[in-house]
Amino acid sequence: MSTWNSTATPSGGPPEHTSRSSAFRAFARRHGVSDDAVTRLLWSMEPAVYFEREVPESVRPDDRVIGYVGGAPALPLGMEWETGDIFVASFDLAAVPRTLFDDGLPREGHLLLFTWSDASGGKALYVPPGTETTVRPAPVPSELDLQFGSSHMMLDRWTLVASRDDAWDAHAWLIGEDYGGLWGDVHAEAAEWHAQLEAAVEEYAAKVGARPAMVRSADKLRGVQQNPHDSWDPCTNDFQRLREEAVLELRDDPERFDEVYDRAWRQLPEQPLLHLATFSLESLRYGWGEGEISWMISRDDLRAGQFDAVECHWFG
Repeated sequence: MSTWNSTATPSGGPPEHTSRSSAFRAFARRHGVSDDAVTRLLWSMEPAVYFEREVPESVRPDDRVIGYVGGAPALPLGMEWETGDIFVASFDLAAVPRTLFDDGLPREGHLLLFTWSDASGGKALYVPPGTETTVRPAPVPSELDLQFGSSHMMLDRWTLVASRDDAWDAHAWLIGEDYGGLWGDVHAEAAEWHAQLEAAVEEYAAKVGARPAMVRSADKLRGVQQNPHDSWDPCTNDFQRLREEAVLELRDDPERFDEVYDRAWRQLPEQPLLHLATFSLESLRYGWGEGEISWMISRDDLRAGQFDAVECHWFG
């Protein structure tokens, strides 16, 4: 059992705490990580669950199956599978590994992801637990659809297996070259911010004895996308500056982290989008091009479970 998973309860979830951040802080404190480092990590990092595709017959009894990609989706009764909505994946959220770093996802039900034939857009569908569903046959394009060149692609069916549940990514690449992040010249204040965050990661790794994976290009739930979404452009410096102000404000009262973090998000010039999921076109065997399809969501919509507000983007 890994250091990370050893904090779980027998049911597989982490111990109950009073806030979204307190489980992680308590775990890090027990290992001697400073509150300043914990604040920087909680502020800048997003938890991620990496997964891989497996042919169904190769799945082993101890594999952690979290869903499937391709084939036909199980949709709520009365809901049609529309022509042009390419079904990508279905995640069983109850089976998705839960870590001490809160990911904001529901812990039950299913999350379905769709894209378009040119991967220029798409949508997400949350199916609550207890919803009656049926597997829909592939839509048959109408004569008019065919006249306008519209068809319906079906992706091959694979099983999704969680490969790592101890992974982080930094918001908008707020970390330096040693972690595959920012490169080139940065101004002095930003360089100091990056160094402070890297030092927090190194302190955590040294004290805990485990270094969570940080691979932006992996297929994953949550974390961050391979390319920062442009909604971060006007917010990145403000986000880091507010983080350092919070380190000082919370030094004597770290349990107020959630309050200070929520307030800081309201102070940003706009609400940058968070990453929900990524698949590479290669892993989907999409049949054309390169790059990644990423589903993005606002922080408020994620917390409210409003997955109909998800945006889908292709990053080349």
